[in-house]
Amino acid sequence: METSLTVLVLNASLKKGGAPSNTEEVANLVLEQMKKYGPIESEMLRLADMDIPVGLGYRESETDEWPMVVEKIQKADVVIFATPIWWGGRSSLMQRAIERMDAFDEGTVPGGRGALLNKVAGIVITGSEDGAQAVMAGLMEVLSFMNFTLPPQCCTYWVGETGLDPKTDAERRRANPVVQHMAEATGKNLSYYARLLKEHPQSTS
Repeated sequence: METSLTVLVLNASLKKGGAPSNTEEVANLVLEQMKKYGPIESEMLRLADMDIPVGLGYRESETDEWPMVVEKIQKADVVIFATPIWWGGRSSLMQRAIERMDAFDEGTVPGGRGALLNKVAGIVITGSEDGAQAVMAGLMEVLSFMNFTLPPQCCTYWVGETGLDPKTDAERRRANPVVQHMAEATGKNLSYYARLLKEHPQSTS
């Protein structure tokens, strides 16, 4: 029987509710590709719909939903960090999530960074102009430091052409075969390394 993977997507789009999200659409491309390589159980959290206060601790208020996110991260085999680009950088919600992950580094989350060992991280980036490579590099540095495993070609991204109407980005992205090719590579590599680590975990000692 093939090993089933639990996949969590942290969607840091600034759009709330059911509003169309380019970031969600590209993340779903990766999830669909992952299904080709074995069974997965996936969940996408839209951070804009959650109460995640500013802070560095595990719980910052009575209504803080970050502890629930931490629980889902701990249960996941793969965590996909999906963010749009705003003014050349990751979204404020992705930055908020990274800052709240400091609780792992400080050890206020049981197991600390050791709890993230043997988890695979993927990245999805969308935007209207350039900046994907820089955003990818910044996220990779954080995720590697936090003990995630980053497979080869673990990122799928799309940035539209300069000066064109962002409202037409989705149509042009869907017609671009390179985005589909990246999603295929990302889905394959996330699946392979997550199953490898699940069946042969690295020791935390």
